[in-house]
Amino acid sequence: MVFEYLEYDLTGIIETKEINIKLDHVKSWSHQLLKGVQYMHINKIVHRDLKASNLLINRRGELKIADWGLARSWNPEMNRLTNRVITLWYRPPELLLGCTNYSTKIDMWSVGCIIAEMFRRGGLLKGTNESHQLDLIFKMMGHPSTADWPNIHTMCPLWKNYEPRDGEEGLPCRLRDELKSRLPTVAMNWMTPHALDMIENLLVHNPDKRWSAAQALTAEWFFDSPMVKPASKLNMQFGVESAHEWEAKKKYKEMLAKRAMSGAK
Repeated sequence: MVFEYLEYDLTGIIETKEINIKLDHVKSWSHQLLKGVQYMHINKIVHRDLKASNLLINRRGELKIADWGLARSWNPEMNRLTNRVITLWYRPPELLLGCTNYSTKIDMWSVGCIIAEMFRRGGLLKGTNESHQLDLIFKMMGHPSTADWPNIHTMCPLWKNYEPRDGEEGLPCRLRDELKSRLPTVAMNWMTPHALDMIENLLVHNPDKRWSAAQALTAEWFFDSPMVKPASKLNMQFGVESAHEWEAKKKYKEMLAKRAMSGAK
């Protein structure tokens, strides 16, 4: 199969420091991503591997969702689906806790991680294995509770291994503070209360309460100044011909090799 060539993927852009990302880019690509995911979900398709490297961007600023290898048709009656889907850093808690009866909301957790990643110019929850990933989620978002997620025990068979024991205090949610920390200087003022609201509603433990793409498209953040721009209005003069995940990894390895050589002299 031969497809059109897109000069960038989102991971390549995020990890290429020579590229100057503006708030206009973050807003437009977030909006384009949500529109694509909404269309996908309306047509009863769940992607199951949304991540920054699977979002391709061309020189016109147009974002396209790629890598449909794990995607499948979906309907609410399905109650036995493959559990080990979605790349670890973007995997929602219900999958990490063993859920096989999930919905299109698994994609929305991934979208929340991707939007936060654009603000931070780096991953939000960079776990090394499933247990570590859950630990990072709980430390940032707090422990889920039956008050907020009444059917967690029936939906997530592994929750019994992680829930606080009787008398133990569950961890509190620190997401808003974490989202405002470790931001690049240029992005400090981008993380407005409305931006925090949107990301917080996408990164909700209980998938029933997690925002859909349609809900996220109505977020106040998109109506804050500056208003969200169409792709045609974005400044795509990045100063690099292309930027993809594999190129960013190659540059990183070359940098480590140079440091090792200079340290050996």
